[in-house]
Amino acid sequence: MLILDNIVSVCSDPALGMTLSVFKRIINIVQIVGPILFMLALAYNFFQLMMNPEEKKLVKKCFNSLWGALLIFGITVFVNLTMSMLDSDFTLSSCWNNVVVTNTRSSYISPNGEKGKKIFINPSDYEKGDEKKTDDDTFSGEAIDGTAKRAGDVVWDPSNVTIKSNITSAQLVKVLNAHGGNAKNFIPYATGLVTAENKYSVNVFFLLGVEALESGWVTSSIAKSCNNLGGVCQSSNHPSNGCGSNSNCSFAYFSSVNDFVDYHASMLHTNYLTPGGSYYHGTSPSAVVTNYCPGCSEWPSAVISIANGLFKYVSQVI
Repeated sequence: MLILDNIVSVCSDPALGMTLSVFKRIINIVQIVGPILFMLALAYNFFQLMMNPEEKKLVKKCFNSLWGALLIFGITVFVNLTMSMLDSDFTLSSCWNNVVVTNTRSSYISPNGEKGKKIFINPSDYEKGDEKKTDDDTFSGEAIDGTAKRAGDVVWDPSNVTIKSNITSAQLVKVLNAHGGNAKNFIPYATGLVTAENKYSVNVFFLLGVEALESGWVTSSIAKSCNNLGGVCQSSNHPSNGCGSNSNCSFAYFSSVNDFVDYHASMLHTNYLTPGGSYYHGTSPSAVVTNYCPGCSEWPSAVISIANGLFKYVSQVI
């Protein structure tokens, strides 16, 4: 039996992950399309048999079509079942069970319907203060209001993102619904976002601003396929599993979006928002970006703009 570290090492290999991803996609297509084609053939041959009851060859064709449909479906189910049963005993099966079916080209942060509007942010890449590598990627944010805001007990202060919002998950769902559009993509994760705020003292509107910006409101390929809303690099705890890569690293796979949210809030709290932290410069988005993404001058205003756009609905729903 292979030890866990060995499994992680192999699973995080981009070539293996991509190969398994493509093969898994083929299996999924065959599992659906194959039986359909055989059943159509069965229906056609059965119709012909009804028209020509004496034609014995049509009886054989009907049986062949039925068995073909069952065989194709059975083989694909058998492959997945076998991999599931082997799981931790073999590296290949462990990778198979965790790999996600992705596009052959993993585009990093390309929000749907926002041509030319992308920004490359990677917490793991830039924690060490590396200079941001970019071409002409910019974000055209709207003018922002950086003042603190309160609606009832709910608070959002762009100058101090460690102040908790005090919003409940039910209220956050209402805010996301009221905002509409791609903001609704975050509704399933409202509880996880509020939980992360309370655990790590990172304001939920700041978290949403960062993660909406970096994942295109959960529409980027690695957000949808790998639950990675920020281009976080692989680690021993979060291997890549075929999630693609950029010039710096292979992207990490997270078991769920809530898993990513918890990791992200913890990392921001520990490294960027706590005095004495490795990259602490203050508690505003402008302070965070100093080492989070050096040179990303548009990042703070973009994050605040998104947070402000969400917060304005608070007074309508509480």
